[in-house]
Amino acid sequence: MRLTEILRPAHVVAPLAAETVHGAVSQLARRLIETGDVAQPERLERLFTDQHVRDLIHIGGRVLLPHLRTEAVSHLAVALGVAPAPLRINDADAEGGAQVVVLVLAPPAAADLYLQTVAALARALRHDATVDRLVAARTPEEAIAIPEIGGITIQPRLTVRDVMTQRVYRVSPDDSVRSVLTLVRQHHLRAIPVVGDNREVLGMVTDRELLRHFLPGVQRPAESSATELRSLRVRDVMSRSVICVSEDQALAEVASIMVSKDLERLPVTSEGKLTGFLTRGDILRKLFALS
Repeated sequence: MRLTEILRPAHVVAPLAAETVHGAVSQLARRLIETGDVAQPERLERLFTDQHVRDLIHIGGRVLLPHLRTEAVSHLAVALGVAPAPLRINDADAEGGAQVVVLVLAPPAAADLYLQTVAALARALRHDATVDRLVAARTPEEAIAIPEIGGITIQPRLTVRDVMTQRVYRVSPDDSVRSVLTLVRQHHLRAIPVVGDNREVLGMVTDRELLRHFLPGVQRPAESSATELRSLRVRDVMSRSVICVSEDQALAEVASIMVSKDLERLPVTSEGKLTGFLTRGDILRKLFALS
């Protein structure tokens, strides 16, 4: 699906008649109400009565991407505004910053499309040349005609495979803990999957498990700790309780699991074999085009 199927000239406000970010977001929300894209206008208006704008992504210093999932809309809705002068965060600020504001609204059930849209916009708007063209646009039609905007394609479903890290350091239960510590030090790792002969996931070694194991020995003589380290194996310190996800699972579903269970990282498998690793940082970097 192309962005232009959602973002039409009627959804573009150029120029924005606002001096603050809150004013710009409120104006874009009103535009979506006027175009009939908001099923419950009174509910949406209440969300923007507060001067504090939540769920706001800063892309560089010139673009703001406020986004919200709300029952006020029944389908994904996008509005874009271009301010003639940099917008202040609030009335107390002396100087402004961003000139391009894109408001994304989606119903709670449209998680995949919502995340994909926010990610696609963030990737396109991180380029200064695209922002320059938007700021120079004098009409909605000119803004949408910019190739980098009109050419944005939104995939219907983002999977774990699209985001995961495919290069994964792994160890076996028989490996020494000393070798694990070497990997941690050399590659700045916080977790390493433990796999069997067929690359099946047997557990995980994390910095938490390592610290928990070694904490009682912190006060021991160095010679005693060194002797223990030489004989210690991965199976002695690994956690055998580990949640794996499939590389074909929807990213929105897995992200929800990570948030609800407070999981920092998950091994990714295909046909029972380890194929990748997914962290919350991977998701944020992919979705919001962070370097």
